[in-house]
Amino acid sequence: MKKRKDGRYQKKVTLASGKQIIVYGRTIAEVTQAADELRMQDKAGLVVGDSTTLGEWAKIWFVTYKANLRSNTLNSYLNAYNVHIGPYLAAMKLKDLRPVNIREIMQNVSGLSESLQHKVLITMRQLFTTARQNGLIVSDPTDGIKITPHSRPKRKEYLTLEEQNDLISALANADPRARCFVGLCLYCGLRREEAFGVQWGDISDGKLTVNRAITFLKNNQPDPNQELKTKASHRTIPIPSRLLDILQETPHIGMYLVTCSDGRPITGVAFRNLWDKVKKLSPCEVRPHMLRHSYATNLYRAGIDLKTAQYLLGHSSIQMTANIYTHIGKEDALSSIVQLEQYLSGSNQETEDLQEVVKK
Repeated sequence: MKKRKDGRYQKKVTLASGKQIIVYGRTIAEVTQAADELRMQDKAGLVVGDSTTLGEWAKIWFVTYKANLRSNTLNSYLNAYNVHIGPYLAAMKLKDLRPVNIREIMQNVSGLSESLQHKVLITMRQLFTTARQNGLIVSDPTDGIKITPHSRPKRKEYLTLEEQNDLISALANADPRARCFVGLCLYCGLRREEAFGVQWGDISDGKLTVNRAITFLKNNQPDPNQELKTKASHRTIPIPSRLLDILQETPHIGMYLVTCSDGRPITGVAFRNLWDKVKKLSPCEVRPHMLRHSYATNLYRAGIDLKTAQYLLGHSSIQMTANIYTHIGKEDALSSIVQLEQYLSGSNQETEDLQEVVKK
């Protein structure tokens, strides 16, 4: 250690790689602390002296870690970063970012939906986790950071059986494509993108096989990548008679069941126009994902066991199915005697048919 002409002190630190770095300080204590921090970073495997900014790392991260994501999933990450993270933190060095910076970002989005808050936090968490794995930072500044829960009433998640019947009746004279989409999600529990991907060739012997999913690019056109969300999403589902009736009334104007008006694969704009027709005619509040939740609720109330329901819903984890089953109202406990009576009387053939499909 030596004192410079400008009054500062300097000390040379030798790293494990043999590289030498000089640290400076106004006092001997400051130089000693700087040297200790440098050795600690070196021992932790940090790339000492690295000045990578969050913006620079984000570019690498999107190309290296997110390149193979489906278009709509990638866009959700890009939106979270470009709108809520990058404008505030992109110019900062990774090693200089602290939990207070993350809390500022989360405070900015605290008034937005909880799902968006989750996406922003997950995006930052993944950015910093991979940065730490690559030796760019020692600790993750997102540790311990949480979203701001809202006290607003929870939105209705599913339709009652009466509401389901009323909805289908209200769509009797509507655009058959709209009724077909609703039927696929309500009676087979398909996700929106799975319903878009169903082709007429996927239906045989009263069963529907989920083979593909259609999502949309930024230009609202169908993504050529039609891979399903997970391996569990590929499944064969028995078609209830109510849906068979709807399918018989759906015109074959293209390869897919739900198409644009001219038979082309559905686009983002075309679906929004189609869904507007559903909302206009619906006698109750309805959102696309409510239809799938209604199907899950129907499975529960029909006495379908958890493992069978997991298969029919295409869940990769049985915990996902269990969470849905658990949240169904307490009033269902009162109707359990009806299911028991049906079982004892041997009238639960539909349940056995569903389980047989899974075994095949």
